[in-house]
Amino acid sequence: MIRDPLLHLQSAACGRSSPGTVQAVVDHLALEVAEGSYVAESLVADTLERLRTDLGALLGVEADGVALTGGATAALLALLSTWPLPEGAEVGVLPGEWAPNVDAFTHHGLRARRLAVDGDGMLDLEALDRTLRADPPALVHLTHLASHRGLVQPVADALALCGAAGVPLWVDVAQSLGHLDTSGGADASYAPARKWLNGTRGVGVLAVAAPWRDRLRPFRPAQLSDLPPVRLLEPEESPVAARVGFAHAVREHLETGPERVRSGLAERGRVARGLLGAVPGWEVADPPGATGALVSLRPTAGQDVAAVRERLLGEHRILATACLPWRAPGDMSGPLLRFAPHLDVTEGDLDRTASALRGVNRR
Repeated sequence: MIRDPLLHLQSAACGRSSPGTVQAVVDHLALEVAEGSYVAESLVADTLERLRTDLGALLGVEADGVALTGGATAALLALLSTWPLPEGAEVGVLPGEWAPNVDAFTHHGLRARRLAVDGDGMLDLEALDRTLRADPPALVHLTHLASHRGLVQPVADALALCGAAGVPLWVDVAQSLGHLDTSGGADASYAPARKWLNGTRGVGVLAVAAPWRDRLRPFRPAQLSDLPPVRLLEPEESPVAARVGFAHAVREHLETGPERVRSGLAERGRVARGLLGAVPGWEVADPPGATGALVSLRPTAGQDVAAVRERLLGEHRILATACLPWRAPGDMSGPLLRFAPHLDVTEGDLDRTASALRGVNRR
């Protein structure tokens, strides 16, 4: 039995690597077999250094401020282990924060303080300014683009306010790197490779701005005395083939053109919100004026979101995501159905998705 090809609408979870990226991973594994793993790693040193430079350009920092990590969570844990924050310090977060980030702060003895937002869940900049002047937290943390709906935070404006107050701003760019403009910089930012950049699983990036790098307290073995502080945050044992694949994926992104990618993803998001939001029994959960291609629907007729997700996959070969409230309990009152089309998804694909969603509703 021949199955229909999968319609992949889950780039916000894990994008699809290109054939070139897959081949880059395979080629490096073959090189390890032929030359030995450590020799093979030395032979791709320039490729990995270019990866750090490319990622730095996307994140608004120099290559010396970029570390290749095991993913977004690994990057955040590295920050929390090496950034000089006092025990019990407060971290300013928003209601729509990715909940595992808050769990990481709590695990490291920090206290989350909820910052004010407007009616759409966006950071209230005037309230932030007042807080920074009167009673600043030790750190402000933002998730640039939420995981559960198309909620984009004003990172550039927040960075200006935090910078003036001397409060560091960390930004989770897991959903925005390769999707939205992240080049404005932050005091620290981090993301996995596997989402909108269509990179490889098990690797990611951490970027730290120049004024903060020398304040980090990483473990520094004697034989690594010449490495920049941020580079010491890279795990000693790493999947080099996956890093090489990531380098290829980032290079493809840059060659396509980040602005062109952003524009194309915004158009797919606009079309998806129009088509999917018109299906009876569903409404768009993204704020008005949302940009980008992360699109979430709220059920209005009592549908079981997880069951709908399974039926779309099993009956229609359409891969979406059921976002449950644990992701952001401060912003979610119930489950959402998330779609995340990349540039290879056409308007016809999205129309097919709307038709499938109507069919699921009727049965």
